[in-house]
Amino acid sequence: MKNLLIIYLLLTGLLLTKTSFSNEDGKANIDEGSSVQKLSDTLGTNLNKKAKDFNISWKAGKGLSFESPGEFKLSIGARIQARYDTWVKSDDPQDGRGNEFGTRRLQMTFAGYAYSPNIFYKYVFNTDKNGEEIAGGTKDAGLGVEDAFFGYKKGMFKITFGQMKIPFDIEELASSSGLEFVDKSSKRHVWERDHGIKFDFSPVKNKINLAYYLGTGTGGNNSESYFKQNGNTDDHIHAYRIDITPLGQYKYSQGDLKGSDLKVGFGAAYVQWNNLTVNAAYEILNDAGDDFVKGKLDDILDKLEIAFDNSGQTTAASTDFDVSAMTYDFRAKMSGFAFEYNYSILTGKDQENSAVGRASTDFHRYQLSYTTPSGWMIGYRYSIMDESTGDNSTNSKGDNHEEISYGFGKYFAGHNLKLQATYSELTEEKTGDDAKDEIWMFQAQMKF
Repeated sequence: MKNLLIIYLLLTGLLLTKTSFSNEDGKANIDEGSSVQKLSDTLGTNLNKKAKDFNISWKAGKGLSFESPGEFKLSIGARIQARYDTWVKSDDPQDGRGNEFGTRRLQMTFAGYAYSPNIFYKYVFNTDKNGEEIAGGTKDAGLGVEDAFFGYKKGMFKITFGQMKIPFDIEELASSSGLEFVDKSSKRHVWERDHGIKFDFSPVKNKINLAYYLGTGTGGNNSESYFKQNGNTDDHIHAYRIDITPLGQYKYSQGDLKGSDLKVGFGAAYVQWNNLTVNAAYEILNDAGDDFVKGKLDDILDKLEIAFDNSGQTTAASTDFDVSAMTYDFRAKMSGFAFEYNYSILTGKDQENSAVGRASTDFHRYQLSYTTPSGWMIGYRYSIMDESTGDNSTNSKGDNHEEISYGFGKYFAGHNLKLQATYSELTEEKTGDDAKDEIWMFQAQMKF
């Protein structure tokens, strides 16, 4: 009931106006040029259905744009990441050494607006060397749909429909094209893209934004059946996020590449994913009700399985398994310096079986960098994940995963054209000797 009320209030705020279905009758009661008239024109009969006199332009990172101002816009962009990794692993049964070269991402983006500048859309297709290490990708298809959404924005309100990121922590909300290090933290809580609807409300432009997201809960782009009107239909995701940037707009892209004045950001988010039907392997019943899978939200389920096992809890096999997550973050940048911190905790609880109880895993990340006016970057990142918060039964030493990373880079055209190198030391606590990995990652990115 609470979530339905939120949806109702947001829709009411977005659409609370008299929409004319007849140009003659509707406009008779509305002052010309009023905000009500403008919204009526957008949602009523005055949508732009034809466009001509297109302007063609190109901007680095935004792509090639075809625009008939106020009527239609299409921007076509692309991004490629070429990457080389080399590593040494202490617990490898062989020599523990290896290296690999590949295309980390090859991405095509189509974005713009249609009918009105208020009606926007975005479609992002992505692939890599094997098609399974990117959002929305599957091993068989080799090509994934990352983002596929459209929406409407007006003043303080925005509503978005389709497949998009679940609004959780700032590291995951940052695009992989806008990172200071070659990749994100190796251990973190990954809420993948999902199909759903998102409401944004910005009472103070560029300074406060409130978001509510309602998702299907099965994860974006997996092979499950939809609209079957049966099976596990009450496992939806509800996500709430607030961003406060008191000194002005602060995008999620990392680093301070322009030597800006002081900017700070505070954020927090909470996610509910309740009433899951899960088996002993922590797979959920699909929407068709005929199979158990993990889908694209497998990272969340895998981490909860480890948390339950390591804390000595009974394996959860339930028709009423609840998942929740909370995060808060801080970021700041000025004169080439940039700092980020985020904390998150992921918890699972069996509502049916008290013997199962609950287990959780938490994560911290600290990141500091400096970028010179000529585009050279040096950075440091420390992150740690406790796989089962507090005491655990499998290892008296603990079950922490610690990562220390050093980043180096050269920006030629901001994040759009850059070379990056990252050295990471990963330590996993184990009974006896800890497992240690040393990894070098090199990457070149071109986005146009």
